[in-house]
Amino acid sequence: MPRSIVLSNSYLSVTLDEDGYVRDMFYPHVGLENHVNGHKHRIGISIDGYFSWLDSPEWEVKARYHEETMIGEVRYFHREMGVEIISEDAVYNELPIFLRRFEIHNPGLKYTDIKMFFSQEFSIGEVRLRNTAFYDPTKNAIVHYKGRRVFLVNGRSDHQGMDDYTVGVFKFAGKEGSFRDAEDGELSKNAVEHGPVDSVFRVCASCEKKEVVEVHYWICAAESIDDVYTLNDIVQAKSVPAMLRSTSCFWNAWSHTYMIDFLDLPTKVQQLYYNSLLILRCHVDHDGGIIASLDSEMLLYGKDSYAYVWPRDGAYVSVVLDKAGYTHVTKPFFEFCRDVLHPDGYLHHKFQSDKSLGSTWQSSIKQNDWLKDRILQLPIQEDETASVLHALWIHFTKNRDIEFIEELYKSFIEKAADFLVAFRDEKTGLPIHSYDLWEEVTGVSTYTCASVYGGLQAAANFCELLGKTSHAKRYRTAADEIVTVMKQYLFNKEMNSFIRYATNNDGHVEQHKVVDISSLYGLWYYDVLQPGDPMLEGTIQAVYDRLAVPGGIGGFVRYENDSYHSDPDTFPNPWIITTLWEVQRRLKYAESLEELQTIMQEITWVTDRMGDSPVLAEQYHPYTGEARSVSPLAWSHAVFVETVLMYLERMEEFGVKTSSDLRAAAPLKGSNPQL
Repeated sequence: MPRSIVLSNSYLSVTLDEDGYVRDMFYPHVGLENHVNGHKHRIGISIDGYFSWLDSPEWEVKARYHEETMIGEVRYFHREMGVEIISEDAVYNELPIFLRRFEIHNPGLKYTDIKMFFSQEFSIGEVRLRNTAFYDPTKNAIVHYKGRRVFLVNGRSDHQGMDDYTVGVFKFAGKEGSFRDAEDGELSKNAVEHGPVDSVFRVCASCEKKEVVEVHYWICAAESIDDVYTLNDIVQAKSVPAMLRSTSCFWNAWSHTYMIDFLDLPTKVQQLYYNSLLILRCHVDHDGGIIASLDSEMLLYGKDSYAYVWPRDGAYVSVVLDKAGYTHVTKPFFEFCRDVLHPDGYLHHKFQSDKSLGSTWQSSIKQNDWLKDRILQLPIQEDETASVLHALWIHFTKNRDIEFIEELYKSFIEKAADFLVAFRDEKTGLPIHSYDLWEEVTGVSTYTCASVYGGLQAAANFCELLGKTSHAKRYRTAADEIVTVMKQYLFNKEMNSFIRYATNNDGHVEQHKVVDISSLYGLWYYDVLQPGDPMLEGTIQAVYDRLAVPGGIGGFVRYENDSYHSDPDTFPNPWIITTLWEVQRRLKYAESLEELQTIMQEITWVTDRMGDSPVLAEQYHPYTGEARSVSPLAWSHAVFVETVLMYLERMEEFGVKTSSDLRAAAPLKGSNPQL
């Protein structure tokens, strides 16, 4: 089930599914140690004796974010009873506390008694075993703990705290879970349990002669029981509504740190821009790591999640946050990359947000050649090292922090650039084999070569800035050589296009004749080729001929016959990033104000994909539009923000800086073409 709301303060991160149930809770790092791990933290309600869980079919549920702030809102409506429940949700911006305020609307003063039940299924440290939970009568709260991970759950209405509870086990010895104990409206008051433990508690509220009643709920996270008690006392003293207001004000101010005139962009686009900035912020850890997604649902598909720091994904997110003005948020990311850089100058496949090495499936032996010739290769994606160098240059252009660059030069910039120069085949001059952008094939990909060109140019820029002229010349020479061999070995004349990748066997280069949109993206994004170049134009045409979704929802797929999360016998799924890459390319080279506006109308392709969801998935079914894979994906939100910023920047180049400038320029009126 996709995640509809993600919330974080860089220490505690929480996701809610489309029913408003907590499904992921990371602490004390973003994306590391998921203490819920996809289990359901259920919410039930008894209204004058009628009991229902809020994910039952009789409830209509819609989730969204409050505009321009990191406050989630989930609305529940019971069609027969007419009852509406509105939940406001946040991770407190100051401390690791998850907050929920429920408004229960009593239509026509019809009902008298409300009982809300909150069920918790923790897997502390991502393991259900060896957990302990107990009810503490001195705090009237329930504590779950294992070692130095402690979670206190509590709640109250306007006149009392929890008045019933039980602690038990779930998915063990034939037991579904203690949530079943709530369905008769009463709980068994078992006070302690260990193993795969869960808990349920009840909060009652009288709604007689009241149109609206409130119930508050919170979870405190800490490394000791004494510390969670302190956090619980803070909530009791401040109150959940006051802490929600404070958090809302903080994130609203954060969103508006840099004011933007959105010109002619639709309201939905403006709203998604702010939502996307906040969602990106949710994926940034306090130690600098930027993870790909907080959605753990991928565990059911691919044995692992996206809750890792891929240096490439982090680089693209950092570029966007820097362009949006948040260089103070991204600076720790580059310190993170410096700290995890291999002594030989490359970055590994992926990392956990505490800077430890992440899981991998990338082998150090050339694929399929284990018994043949045992050709060694590094288990890396070379583009990840190159893209961080490029992102660092963007970071510097936005904040001009030369002292930071001097600090990173020897420890990161020079090491990484020297690696890119050396990591080339002596016979062909091509980069040595590594995994491609999509981490599926090994060889020499067009995109990887383009990113290496961009990384070396960025390194040369830093060298010239710091007066290191010999190094600058060396890096620029290597970059130019990369372009020469790309044209020689990676362009296929028969296809009139750059290919996805080639394999190099002792100087014999074998092309794999597949069109990949990342090849085109790398060529224009890193300025490898300029508009009008026949090789670039041929690649553009090949992308449109082979990768544009025919009919259906439109958009662009990654490469020919992509099967990842795709249905058999259908066209592959279009991705947000691949589709917006093509919008960005056209924006970059647009030659008139009218052309810019016409292109940017296609941004509605993204907002149309969302439907009632406030987040962007990785990809969508080509004909039904159903979200596929992780949701949200940080990279999807990043490329959306970047597209908006690119449009506004290009408009400014044409003399349009404000809405009044646009009105004076006679804005375009016409159709809304779809991709």
